[in-house]
Amino acid sequence: MEFSSSDTKERIRQAVDIVDLVGGSIALRRQGAMFVGICPFHNDSKPSLQVRPDRQTWKCWVCGDKGGDIFTWVMERERVDFKDALKLLADRAGIQLEQRPQRQTVSGSPDDKKTLYECCAWAEQQFHEHLLKSESAEVARRYLAERKINAESIAKFKIGFAPNDRSWLTERARRANISPAVLEATDLLARRSADGSLYERFKGRVMFPIHSTEGRCIAFGGRILPQFDDGKTGKYVNSRETLLFSKSNQLYALDQVRDNIRQSRSLTVVEGYTDVVMCHQQGVNDVVACLGTALGERHLSLIKRFADSVYLILDGDDAGQKNANRVLEIFVAAQFDLKIVTLPDGADPDEYLQAHSAADWQAMLESRAVDALEHKIRVATAGIDTVHDTYRANAALEEILQTIALSPKPNLTSPGQMQLREQQIMTRLAREFALDAADLSRRLSELRKNTRTIPAEVPSVRTSPAIASALVVPKVSELSPVECELMELLVRFPELAPTALAELANEELSSEVVRTLFQLYRRLEEAGEGLDFNRVLSEIEDPRLQSLMVEFDIRSEHKLAVEAQKDRTIMDPATRMRSVIRAFQRHREEQERRVAEAELEKNSLTESGVDLVKEMLQRKRLQQGIIAPTEG
Repeated sequence: MEFSSSDTKERIRQAVDIVDLVGGSIALRRQGAMFVGICPFHNDSKPSLQVRPDRQTWKCWVCGDKGGDIFTWVMERERVDFKDALKLLADRAGIQLEQRPQRQTVSGSPDDKKTLYECCAWAEQQFHEHLLKSESAEVARRYLAERKINAESIAKFKIGFAPNDRSWLTERARRANISPAVLEATDLLARRSADGSLYERFKGRVMFPIHSTEGRCIAFGGRILPQFDDGKTGKYVNSRETLLFSKSNQLYALDQVRDNIRQSRSLTVVEGYTDVVMCHQQGVNDVVACLGTALGERHLSLIKRFADSVYLILDGDDAGQKNANRVLEIFVAAQFDLKIVTLPDGADPDEYLQAHSAADWQAMLESRAVDALEHKIRVATAGIDTVHDTYRANAALEEILQTIALSPKPNLTSPGQMQLREQQIMTRLAREFALDAADLSRRLSELRKNTRTIPAEVPSVRTSPAIASALVVPKVSELSPVECELMELLVRFPELAPTALAELANEELSSEVVRTLFQLYRRLEEAGEGLDFNRVLSEIEDPRLQSLMVEFDIRSEHKLAVEAQKDRTIMDPATRMRSVIRAFQRHREEQERRVAEAELEKNSLTESGVDLVKEMLQRKRLQQGIIAPTEG
């Protein structure tokens, strides 16, 4: 029986923020891009434990072998095995675990994630090349030119075009041996409710590929061109939920911005694809968009991995203001820094940036950004005489206090900024409504008692001790430098993994631990799964292996940072990977040479051994630039 699928583990990992989880057990404080705290696993006198929200990992350098992700934290903290940690975290995330027989996925079927990834990548390329090269796409190229979207942006975002032809994609898929069932599983084909027949979901639309956080195409958004708009479908159509895609777990262009916001830890959220494209085109590179849905709790869990504050850009109409009211309560409850920005004159970001520069944009954000609670007060009291219109004023005040009550009461361990902010708000409300501040505080306390809050930590359950693997896990310093470099590249640049997997055999790795991890990458790649760091980490149940992976990740980041501080240009990742592969090849050739020499010494060179020597000599000549002699 399979206890939980990889998809379920991934949903739990995305739903539980590691800073909230660890911070529920120990006090954490911000230190640059990470948090630090006193390690509970040894007699710690200074903060030795580090929590990295962008990578969703933790590590204690004094313990050495302690580190990993949310699952490992619960395993170590509660002394339980992986299955019990999974249960605890599923309960915390509100995710139901089901025991069901393990089903074998058939390669090429609509249930095979690798096949679906390949289909999305293929369709992305078809749409993009059609836009660039086809005569029939001239109408789409003119539209993009009118929107002032340039060639660089089209290439960066892989924008494409689906012609207004009901069988264009289907015919191409048939020639590429992609079945209609797979097209339907990726929502490129949809089924009519009337008669159950299939039709192409995207026709006559400019296509915006949607990528996962690690950059893989998983879905599409399409904007109908005015010439093909019959009024029967929406201006924008997004892919429906699929095995690869959940709109509440994704943000458009997050794969593009995640590295740009590493230092600022600040993200800007707008409403549309073209808004994002135009912002990036103008040099504003911290902008993402929702995918046909308002920001929600699952988005917040995703955002907290990469950012500590969010600017929510709203159109200046009433709908935009209502959208902010739905969103801000989620952010207030999570004690997350949210600022609301309403653009001047009812403009949208696309229109604003066509008339202004990136510097103007930044200045506009700073001057017009309003704290989430301040925005709530402004909206709730708009048009109300808060002193004389008693009924409406009381209703507005109650609405505001209920929103504030969603956040936990500040205490002695709360950040000073949080305590000060609440004091300022309460003083402001007392003055605004001509009431006593003490009365307001009492009412807020009453509301907090009746407000359901998210538990701060996983309940303490002690069952069986964590299962220890028979695998011997060495220190990183005990591994060969070339194998360390291989793993550092894999965890930091997963797009290089297919190259390494194609060029290197498991047997070439001397360390059993590195072989085990490399084989995991190979299994995930063959299954069509993502190879990003967190996805691989979630497949590892041994806490010591997880800690080792986290150390590889941190060493890789540190190496890049040191080179940057020295103002030196480190080799690009692809070149570094080629160097690693060459090092393994040289080691392989050296072993072959030693075998051949041993056979020569024994005067027992076999026919295959003679061929091996000839091949070695030929390679040596090529390396030295010597042309092999010819016969005759």
